[in-house]
Amino acid sequence: MKIDKPILAWNIDDLELLRDDPYNLEDMNIEYKQEYNQDADELRKDIVSFANSELIGYILLGIKDDPFDLIGIPRKEVDKLQITIDEIINAKIDPKIDPPPILNPIYLGNDLYVLGMQIFPKMKGLYAIRKSNNPNDPNFQCYSFWIRSEGRKRQLSMEEVNNNIIKTDPYKKFLEVKVELGLVGKPGNIEECISVHGVNKSMRPIIIRSYGFHILDKKDEKWLGLWLPQPDPRYPSTILNTIPNTKLLDGESCSGFYLLSNFREDMSKHGITFPTKIKGVINTTDGPFYSNERELTLDMISRN
Repeated sequence: MKIDKPILAWNIDDLELLRDDPYNLEDMNIEYKQEYNQDADELRKDIVSFANSELIGYILLGIKDDPFDLIGIPRKEVDKLQITIDEIINAKIDPKIDPPPILNPIYLGNDLYVLGMQIFPKMKGLYAIRKSNNPNDPNFQCYSFWIRSEGRKRQLSMEEVNNNIIKTDPYKKFLEVKVELGLVGKPGNIEECISVHGVNKSMRPIIIRSYGFHILDKKDEKWLGLWLPQPDPRYPSTILNTIPNTKLLDGESCSGFYLLSNFREDMSKHGITFPTKIKGVINTTDGPFYSNERELTLDMISRN
């Protein structure tokens, strides 16, 4: 069961429906906490991770997870906890969360409550958490960014921060990048390839510089860059259907194709073991744009 109504409308019947649902797992928009463990920084990260995500988020305090159980919070603690949450969201978060989370104590009986919190996603940009609230502290300008992913909070890398800010501002440039496996060529000369595609999703033109891939080298836990230069004397059959220095207008696309035979050769040369992760990258005059990571297995690149 998914929460599909405002938290202020919830009552014990909704919690019992949630309890009896076999799919009541924590996910992108809901988290359970048995109690507030006095860790303000941790709860602040939880709140910001929902506020930086695409869905309305809900934190339910007073519920035990795995196994799911309606534990509840004593009434005398609920008022204190609401004041604490107000203090938490008004400290160290930049900019101030707007609109603020909505709180609703849901009565269970026997002087016990589940405190429900509804958190609204930021429409543009990201919320950040300051390391210090003291302007005289050198850490005052140090930030961390958090997002909800796979049922938990996760800190964003600077690359992801940049892409998220660009993606949510229509006046900034954003190139949507994807990696695909497929076929390329003309009738009678079709070959398998791995490709990187980009679509201009902004109102301003983007100038393409180069195409490539980042492959995770598990030995060193580093990303290995493989680029598709043009022309490439080693791989004369490498195809770019949009050549470098081409200007893409809003909605226009570009692609670079890397023949699997050549790709396998480079993987072997660098000693890459599988499965691993891959993401596409397209360099532009405005900097690099990346695809999401995807799993790459030996079977995918070993087909004839």
